[in-house]
Amino acid sequence: MDNSKATSKTQIEPVAKNDPKTVSEFLTLGREYLKDLPNEERERFLQSILARQGEPNRWLLLLKHENNYVGFIHMKIDEDERPSWGFILEFYIIPLKRKMGLGRTLFAHATDILRKRGVKSVWLLTNSSAEPFWRSLGFRSTGERDKETGQNIMAKSLARG
Repeated sequence: MDNSKATSKTQIEPVAKNDPKTVSEFLTLGREYLKDLPNEERERFLQSILARQGEPNRWLLLLKHENNYVGFIHMKIDEDERPSWGFILEFYIIPLKRKMGLGRTLFAHATDILRKRGVKSVWLLTNSSAEPFWRSLGFRSTGERDKETGQNIMAKSLARG
């Protein structure tokens, strides 16, 4: 797929706790992303993500395409389960903008950040509907399932080549 069109019309913006615009945009996207959760649980979870922004080695980035916010990524450098690995905690592109290369663009930006900090591999939890997307980016199943959620654990080397 030719991502040049998607890339030329996109911007990545960090969410800062003290920036009402990016916080509002994240909350709007996050509510759609987590629409199946009960309202109180969803709001508590989104606020917990915002509360952790500003911590070292943690990022919450918005994807803007043609002047509209269309997705986000929440990631960190893991210190617990897989120390020094990148960990994608949340990743979302609105349904109307999927299959346009935007997810690839957001992921490429995320891996650039992680590589610059010396991260060699990245992992995530995924459900079966998102697995084809992650596989297309080079992720492979580890054969493990997350104990809490039952989701599949996938990993990818960030080595170039």
